[in-house]
Amino acid sequence: MSDRKALDANGREIPLIKEYRIDKLRKCLECVNEHPFNREKQRECILELYPGKSEKSVFRGMVIPSLRHLGLVLGYGSFIRLSANGKIIVESKSVSDELHQRVMRAVIYEIDERKFLFMPILTHITNLENFVPIKNGVQNIASMITAPSQRQKMERINHWLSVLEQVELIRKNDLEEITVNVNNYKQTLSDFNLNGVKAEKFKDYLFDTYFVLRKETAGVVDIAELREKVGIKMLRDDKAILTESQFDKMLRLIPFATDDYIISLGRPMGAEEKIFEHKGKHFRTFSLQLLRKEIK
Repeated sequence: MSDRKALDANGREIPLIKEYRIDKLRKCLECVNEHPFNREKQRECILELYPGKSEKSVFRGMVIPSLRHLGLVLGYGSFIRLSANGKIIVESKSVSDELHQRVMRAVIYEIDERKFLFMPILTHITNLENFVPIKNGVQNIASMITAPSQRQKMERINHWLSVLEQVELIRKNDLEEITVNVNNYKQTLSDFNLNGVKAEKFKDYLFDTYFVLRKETAGVVDIAELREKVGIKMLRDDKAILTESQFDKMLRLIPFATDDYIISLGRPMGAEEKIFEHKGKHFRTFSLQLLRKEIK
């Protein structure tokens, strides 16, 4: 095992999130959003948030690696831009503070599901209603992680627990005990429900967005861009949260061939980020052929 890797019980890497202050992460996302594909402007904007710090220690050493581990940015070098999850975090601020907080929790919960799996442990040991000593929670989590050193293990655990606390999925009391914030947790689970407006409107939004984007792409559209645009439309029009994993689940539920249309997926050319997985294969692009003018 690499001397830099910490792994969970399933062999998945547990990343170290060096910048784990939510307010800082929000502002860094805004910098990237304001200057997509412009590394110099992104660097200048982010360095302004850390007076007296160097580019190496902040931009290259802490912020960009943290945003990449969290899946909130895509690309490298001069091609860094927000991912769909990063985009709905930024865009939700202009809708309402309440929705923004829910989006933050939903995205962090999704990251936890994908990379950490701390929430299932915490919901189990607290039974969703009890406070337990923080050390008990940490010990339960630590028992599931293998790392080169105790320091590396604890650094990862403490940073991610701090993130979960900052978005108010968990909370602490003055007795150094921890529990799940039940109301916020249940709201987040509700935001992950694929029924209702998501089920009703997803296909229409997907197709409408595709036809807007295809004008500039000769009919072939990146799935990563579809995730972003559909997520933003649902956020603005319906106040509904559609994260990346939810988009992918909804896309898998749509019939790919009907009497009305045919959906085609394109394979990636090489190793790429945010690839769509379907039936054990990986795809990067989406195209749609209408067989009838009006789709039922």
